[in-house]
Amino acid sequence: MLGNRRIQLSAPGHRGRGTGSDTPRFISDRVDARQLAEGKRITATIIRAGIFTDPRYGTFEVSRELLETFIKNFDAGTYGQEIALDIAHEPNEGAAGYFRRLFLDGNKLRGEIELTDYGIEAIKRRGFRYLSADYVENFVDNETGETHGPLLRGAGLVVRPAIKRLDPIQLAETDPDTPTILCGRAARILTEEAETVMKEHLKKLRAKLVAKKLSEGVIEQILASAEANMKQLGEDDKALADAAARFEDLGKQLAEEIGDKPATLNIQLGESGEGGKQLTEDDVERILADRQAQAEKESKQLTETKAARVKTFNEAIDNAEGIDEDTKKVLREAEDLITPEMSEAQVKKLADRQIALGNRMSTSSQLAGMGYHVAGSPSVNTDEINGVKRLQESIDNGLRGSVSGANGRLRLPNEDSPFVQRLLAEFDRINHRALVLEERTLAGGETNIGDTNFPASFTRTVIREALSDLNILQLVQTLTDPSQQATTQIPYEERDTSSVNNDGVVFEGQGIAAASIAQKMDLAYILPRKLAMKISNEVMHFARASRINWDAYGRNVESNARVMRELVHRVIANEMQRASDSYLAQDVSNEDVSARLDGSNSIIKTAEFPIVRPHQQYDMQGNAVGNEENPITLSIDGSGVSRYDGTGNQSAGTYYRVINYNLGYIQLVDESGAQVTPSATSASLSYSRATNIAKFDLDNGTTAVGVHLNGLLRTIGARKAVMRGEDRMVTPDFLLMSPVLNDTVTNADQFAAERKRDGTDTNNDGDLEMVKSLPSFGTNAPGIDLGDERIIMGARGTTSYSVAKPFTTGQPFEAVNASGQPTGQKVAYGEEYSAIHTPKPIRNRLTSVIAYSGDARANA
Repeated sequence: MLGNRRIQLSAPGHRGRGTGSDTPRFISDRVDARQLAEGKRITATIIRAGIFTDPRYGTFEVSRELLETFIKNFDAGTYGQEIALDIAHEPNEGAAGYFRRLFLDGNKLRGEIELTDYGIEAIKRRGFRYLSADYVENFVDNETGETHGPLLRGAGLVVRPAIKRLDPIQLAETDPDTPTILCGRAARILTEEAETVMKEHLKKLRAKLVAKKLSEGVIEQILASAEANMKQLGEDDKALADAAARFEDLGKQLAEEIGDKPATLNIQLGESGEGGKQLTEDDVERILADRQAQAEKESKQLTETKAARVKTFNEAIDNAEGIDEDTKKVLREAEDLITPEMSEAQVKKLADRQIALGNRMSTSSQLAGMGYHVAGSPSVNTDEINGVKRLQESIDNGLRGSVSGANGRLRLPNEDSPFVQRLLAEFDRINHRALVLEERTLAGGETNIGDTNFPASFTRTVIREALSDLNILQLVQTLTDPSQQATTQIPYEERDTSSVNNDGVVFEGQGIAAASIAQKMDLAYILPRKLAMKISNEVMHFARASRINWDAYGRNVESNARVMRELVHRVIANEMQRASDSYLAQDVSNEDVSARLDGSNSIIKTAEFPIVRPHQQYDMQGNAVGNEENPITLSIDGSGVSRYDGTGNQSAGTYYRVINYNLGYIQLVDESGAQVTPSATSASLSYSRATNIAKFDLDNGTTAVGVHLNGLLRTIGARKAVMRGEDRMVTPDFLLMSPVLNDTVTNADQFAAERKRDGTDTNNDGDLEMVKSLPSFGTNAPGIDLGDERIIMGARGTTSYSVAKPFTTGQPFEAVNASGQPTGQKVAYGEEYSAIHTPKPIRNRLTSVIAYSGDARANA
């Protein structure tokens, strides 16, 4: 239950409230006065997510959900007035600005603010540079009495905000007893300002040194010394100017020395004062001589290092067995690629690659001598096979330290399921060469990957992450077969004991009846599932350098894996529901629905429910195969109404779409998807209704909720008994439902500790609470047909997910926004060839329970 506290996040003691003598100051964002102009909008951070402690409010949490509710209430105008920025949380003193937009930036709430003259003056002249949020935890409308949850009432320009340590921070000790805590954004701004001032002085110094006709080498030495000296001076413009002048004089003296004009340098470097060091002409000559000697020493060391590396390389080639001398001579030519900067390990890896090449050359030569003409590169290289494993381990280790890995949003399993292993094995076969090159890149070795390649290891990680966190795969038969073409065969078992008579008793000389569990195959069509995958340039950078921003990599993996996971989950769940409903479905012909079409309704409610989802099989080219199963036909005033396909390319007119198969709701829309409310004198609807279900009305009337929901448990138990009866002889071993419906089920009294029955408890087998000894699995994808009303019960492996080609991407292209501007991201189109299918003879291994509100449907 939300409280209704008003929270102002300025530090205690601000404006005289509290002592505040030892309160750390957190700078959440800085308002740059130099960029202000009258009426100009600024963007600043208001508050950030985290758990904090304040002497006024105790411990409180600022969650991402709270920030999202701030934005929702702001956009809805819930407060009933403009949200203002004041000064020091004193709204009666006037508005410093008004918030025009709120948005999330990671875990930060940021806002666009249109400043008033009062606000500009406070920032420019009074030193108010930081924001402090003012919000209530549960806003109550004083007119309607409605509650709206957390609401941002405004914010104040303050000197000391209260919230601290939300970002990686730096401490600027402006007071020995009171540290000022700088967030990364504020520290970066201050650093950039100081560097900008310093670079301007260095630019002017360079121009003056060039005018003195000094050599480029001397100029670079002076500038390097000047930059090192200036970095100690911060953004003190006068001190920087003085330092630049001293180095200019040094340049003048050096120019005179080079021109054989004797002069004594009297330039003071570093801090001014008597304690500074004076550089004479001899000092300058000594410095230049030392640098020359150092350069010669380093050059000699590089030469010796390269010679040692080349020796190591040639020794490795010479010691290789099974390679003739002529081939070794060719292999040793790669020594030109060795540089002094290469490590000994890198040189050994280069030698190993050359030796592997030599083995392939020798193998090809020997086979050719035996009469075999070899195409390609014959080799069996266990190091490359293990390289893919090392690559994935390196990526996993990096991701575990990322933000997404640390907060649990990435699963990163230590061991893959057998299906995922088979799928990745096929992916590795298709993308073997790219994965090997990427492993070498990540290890710091040489590679020829271009900087426009879409990393195959990224796609591999996305597939692994998506399928490893997809619990619905535990409920289906998972198959991989790269030999599949346009169709595939789905295996299933069928039990037949009909020919066994007399309890199997057979007397002498009589025929013995055959009973069997037949292994059969059902035809399924392979369909191409295509998806565009987006990745940031930060991740793409690893194609040309081994340094990776793991936080950016993790965010990209997380978002793309979620899209893929939700897509696969939705298709499988909808197929399981359709297969269950199609068993024993009954046709409903020409149901009169004209009463609903009175000009005020866009929703048609069927007399019978649930509706069976229609199914039309297609081949790879999109051609229909056979007749549609369980079709829906709608006619209004004698004209047929087509199904809305969501493409936006349909011609102008009226279309239908099913918005709830469970409750039988069909909506009428136009070609854009907007609802329409036609008037009709006649309208008829034909469809199929599901009978392989049990219904339970959640409306409890005067009965206690817990007692009433016991009936839902009994309904589930009765459906389980039907499955195990002699008509089906199926042992169900799972339930599939939404977490919301599972929570409703657990409110039944039978879950109470004192009345708990064996088989109906909160033992976690699956990812939801077990019901009637059946493990419960939750749906974790939006837009699936189950909704919050349906429970699917069945035997695992009834539906099959067969993959012919795992998801593989092509070449990337630049992503652009709605204005056609590049976004610094790449998009790569990928596709998977697979079939999701339930053989018709075994659809009786699935059934459903519908839990719905009868009153709500009656009033719909």
